[in-house]
Amino acid sequence: MESNRGCKKEPHRYYWFIVTLFLCSVFAEAAEPPELSLKDTQGVAHSLADYRGKIVVLNFWATWCIPCKEEMPILGAVDKHYRQQGVVVLAASLDDQKTKKYINQFARSYKMSFPILVDATTDDMKRTGLGEMVPSTLFLDRDGTVAGKILGQAPKKEVLRRVDWLLGDRQGQAPEPVIDTTKHQ
Repeated sequence: MESNRGCKKEPHRYYWFIVTLFLCSVFAEAAEPPELSLKDTQGVAHSLADYRGKIVVLNFWATWCIPCKEEMPILGAVDKHYRQQGVVVLAASLDDQKTKKYINQFARSYKMSFPILVDATTDDMKRTGLGEMVPSTLFLDRDGTVAGKILGQAPKKEVLRRVDWLLGDRQGQAPEPVIDTTKHQ
């Protein structure tokens, strides 16, 4: 009789074992650095892997996006202030064939001195865990691992907080991993 009671518990243990394996695989996958390679406006390929060893601020934007216009000066300031400290700003444009012709004019207007990547898609955004909302910004640590996300327009305070935290080797209180500013609009 004792052995019968033990057998009844085995399916329960098996269930928890499977759940644990599943959760471990989900978290392990989330820790993997995202893969993305896009060309800039000059046709030069830029891969996120090329920037290992640097902190990357990857912003997805478009010329027709009003919040993108409002946050571009923030990204320009981050590039100017933090470039010498190993921070790279990349701007991945989601402009299609109809609006792509406005990218260079937009870049001049907003004094974008950092790499402007073209032909980004919402599929690229989904692969990096951002979804489809434009603008959205991804923060990668020196290992290329996602360290933070801002969905929607990035507030200056939140961008600077993440960059400073990553430059400080993650000392102090960590910023929220994901901020969704679209819920406040």
